[in-house]
Amino acid sequence: MMNSTRSRSATAALVVGLAALAAPVAAMGQDLPPAIQVDRYLLQADGYTRDGDARAALAALDRILELQAEHGVEIPDSFWFRHAEAALAAGNAEMAVTSAVRYLELTAQEGEHYVAALELFNEAEALQARFPPGSNFSDCDVCPRMVVVPAGTFTMGSPESEESEYWERPQHSVTIPAPFAVGVYEVTFAEWDACERAGGCDGNFWRDETREYREAEGRHPVVEVDWNDAQAYVSWLSERTGARYRLLTEAEWEYAARAGTQTARYWGESASDQCRYANGFDLTAYEAMGPDLREGRVAPQCSDGYRYMAPVGSFAPNAFGLYDVLGNVAEWTQDCARNVTPDRYSDAPTDGTAAPETGDCDWRVHRGGFSSSRPDDLRSADRESGFSTRTSGVIGFRVARTLN
Repeated sequence: MMNSTRSRSATAALVVGLAALAAPVAAMGQDLPPAIQVDRYLLQADGYTRDGDARAALAALDRILELQAEHGVEIPDSFWFRHAEAALAAGNAEMAVTSAVRYLELTAQEGEHYVAALELFNEAEALQARFPPGSNFSDCDVCPRMVVVPAGTFTMGSPESEESEYWERPQHSVTIPAPFAVGVYEVTFAEWDACERAGGCDGNFWRDETREYREAEGRHPVVEVDWNDAQAYVSWLSERTGARYRLLTEAEWEYAARAGTQTARYWGESASDQCRYANGFDLTAYEAMGPDLREGRVAPQCSDGYRYMAPVGSFAPNAFGLYDVLGNVAEWTQDCARNVTPDRYSDAPTDGTAAPETGDCDWRVHRGGFSSSRPDDLRSADRESGFSTRTSGVIGFRVARTLN
């Protein structure tokens, strides 16, 4: 049932606050009168829709809402239907519901899109009910458990005051325009082996080196997989379930890791609580080292009991319900590593998408650090990269799923 009071207040909040929530679009003819700018953004949205780029279409329409809030320009009633369509296509069910209700309220039963708007409202509300933020689900018996992460805006990168590398700056605002699902845990050996048995994955050949982890009920994160292996796994999941599985983009990864925080780590600024939240370099690892390897290494004054990998979920989760985002194993992301440089980070995408597939994309970004990473590398903003065909005993991956 529609709650009209709730929908009106939500619509007002949408119109007034969208500048903070909308994915940025390149400014178009800002010297033109606002009404003409509206027409130009409508044409731009049409082009993006034809190209199948729902996010960009929604961002163009959101600019019109910003113009309305800033200049009071008039927009046709049909705009709200177009906005609802674009929002649903982009996966933002909440925004689609709000805009569909707005259209229905303005036009009653006289709108040319009345029936289509009702159908769109029902579809968006069903999507919203099925995947509310914070909810958990699994698409099949061997699929990873997923949690729905809400849409939002955050500051990506590290401040000058953080013990950070220069390629983590400048900080910049990024908008995640729609909720999406993220693996609660890093992909495990058991989940990978299911893909191998089904013929979807064949890249993990390090049987002897990983035997003890496979035999421990398969609950350790899969390692010795390169970026291409991770792509094979998400392709297999997509084919098996009919849903769109993929790797997280670098921006999505940091947004999910931070879980609403802006501190160096999702548990706070200090590394002193590391052993509660992450499997990293600590007294357990330090004491297992020979004297020659200890030189110059300082461990937090705590022990997590794991020298190497730990079973997934062995530590406390972040506020989004994600485990082991920092530590345990590093996680491949979708992004070409061209942006792991200071001159490129300044123009990194601000809409949650991956870096453009241009230049040398044989290198890919991985995030999160691993079980022997020092505390200054176990931070939400820390960025690393590796050759896409490189396998390592400390690199695995986590999956994402588009909800629409």
